[in-house]
Amino acid sequence: MRQRDAALTEAVARRTIATPMEQALSDVTVLDLGQVIAMPFCTMLLADLGAKVIKVESRERGRERVSLGVKRTRDGVEERVPVAQYRDRNKLGITLELKTARGIELFKELVQRVDVVTENFSVGTMERLGLGYDDLKAINPGIIYASVTAFGQHGPYAPQRGYDMLAQAISGYMSITGERGGPPMRSGQSISDYYAGMLCAFSIVSALHYRHRTGIGQRIDMALLDSLVIALDNLGERYTVGGEILTRAGNVSFGGSATGIYPTTDGHVAVAAAASNAVWGRFCTIIGREDLITDPRFAAAPARRDQRDEIAAIIAAWTRQRPKAEVVRTFSTAGVPAAPVNDVAEMVADPQVQAREMFVETDHPIYGRVKITGTPLKMSETPGHVRWLAPMPGEHNDDVFVGMLGHTHEDLARWRADGVI
Repeated sequence: MRQRDAALTEAVARRTIATPMEQALSDVTVLDLGQVIAMPFCTMLLADLGAKVIKVESRERGRERVSLGVKRTRDGVEERVPVAQYRDRNKLGITLELKTARGIELFKELVQRVDVVTENFSVGTMERLGLGYDDLKAINPGIIYASVTAFGQHGPYAPQRGYDMLAQAISGYMSITGERGGPPMRSGQSISDYYAGMLCAFSIVSALHYRHRTGIGQRIDMALLDSLVIALDNLGERYTVGGEILTRAGNVSFGGSATGIYPTTDGHVAVAAAASNAVWGRFCTIIGREDLITDPRFAAAPARRDQRDEIAAIIAAWTRQRPKAEVVRTFSTAGVPAAPVNDVAEMVADPQVQAREMFVETDHPIYGRVKITGTPLKMSETPGHVRWLAPMPGEHNDDVFVGMLGHTHEDLARWRADGVI
């Protein structure tokens, strides 16, 4: 075990972090206490655009992070590759125990040298540590302090711990997800974490822009719940304005009568057969039912909405006799929006996903060649980049505590022995 740990340490020590080209956020430094999904995803987006993101975690939390991961066998040896390689890429990693007085002091030293502090602890945690927004603002008046919690910093639910599933439940998102007449269903992924993470990154960049104009920092209060309420599109207004409560409709779109998921001989396809009257006409011609174009039951969008079940049956009767590749090719080339319903393996191999470089291979000193999700940040002058994979716990202690703060290696050795880092 000791030999393996020594080998890992040596491998990490040999890792060199490439100097990034000039990027949109190259002049921004972020002190990131984010855990799990929402905040690590937020700061990943910032790091993809060149921000210097310093991931702060305790040794225990760091060990837990790298102990979890995707199981694989490489060169006959079973190993786990941490899934955090995705959300914590492009970051520097330090260990720091905030339950110690020296750890708090070191954190405050770092705050003086950064632009942004991010965290997603339970409400009140940072205040109890003496590291709340008001505490850090006193040290660095221009600091931008961003929090992501389940329910936000105020309101009756604020003190409660919460996760994506609770946000989906309270927001009404579950009530519109699932089959008609069936039970509410959660989205397959923790969508509120990603919505909130994106909104938080947008808020941070906006706050940086405001500070550039005024010199004034601010607090950002992001909630998983809020992110899903806004993601409901106009379903809230359909109730507040029109008194209409929409509920589960399965794979049929709320806004269209002929938009849904339909069976094929080898899977399913997504088809929007009536995005407009023109599209409806093309669809009817393709399936040899030109009579439907002038049929008063289907000729106009409001009429088609009233006949959605009959239209779904017509579409399904045609698609279920053909493989999905043929269905998609036939519809798409004729101007009817259609796409295959991919599983994950099909998605990774999809030519459009590949063309957009949404999966990239990067070398890691421990795990070798690893393929991870690419960046969606496509910009002509300062595009996002995956420069390196997630840091090992404490990998950049020297770079930050010695190189950035000016402490000595002897200090690091003492703090390591004392459980500070």
